[in-house]
Amino acid sequence: MAVFDTPITTDDRNLSKVLGQNLPIVVYLYDSRQGSNKPLEDALKDIASKHVGELLVTRVDVASSPDTHRQYGNLRTPALVTLEIPDHKVKSKAEAISSADLQAHVDYLLGKGPKPAEKPRAATSGTLHVTDATFQKEVMESKVPVFVDFWAPWCAPCHSVAPLIDQLAGEYAGRVKIVKLNTDENPATMQRFQVMALPTFMTFRDGNPVSRRSGASPQFIRELIREVQA
Repeated sequence: MAVFDTPITTDDRNLSKVLGQNLPIVVYLYDSRQGSNKPLEDALKDIASKHVGELLVTRVDVASSPDTHRQYGNLRTPALVTLEIPDHKVKSKAEAISSADLQAHVDYLLGKGPKPAEKPRAATSGTLHVTDATFQKEVMESKVPVFVDFWAPWCAPCHSVAPLIDQLAGEYAGRVKIVKLNTDENPATMQRFQVMALPTFMTFRDGNPVSRRSGASPQFIRELIREVQA
């Protein structure tokens, strides 16, 4: 069994390898589009070093690993999930965490503290990550208008407007469904709609395309959403 005294960064493809370790696991979910959270990152390093051999600390960037984010409930980042042995079932989870939350959940995972109280879930909804497999159901069959953000992890302009898109997802919750599609991982949908530049934004109503624009302009992102809203 490998021993790690520092957090391990993993992703959708490699998380199963991490889960193969016979140790309790702390999964830290963060969003690189929101910038670095130094206090939490420092706390993670400290916990990994302090509890080496007792648990495994992992980091997952939800911007490039939407499947893992969805698997654990699309928690508001920064978030954490603790997994107990032997089968790595979820023992606790929390969203919008602080360093104190992190320590409380680690203590609970290791049997050194009580179960932390759950925080109330935010009333607003965030963006939904879709794939080639879910695009038909989530977009084409949606009962409310949909705004689709075609993006890729390497696309700097995509990251620059991501916080605005997340904000608008909350503002228009219930009126417009705002979804993101990683074109690197879902080329079929990208080809289907002949997306040639990133970011590209499309709106749909009743399964039909309504509008389309390319380029990271906050102004026309707002315009597209405002125009298609129910």
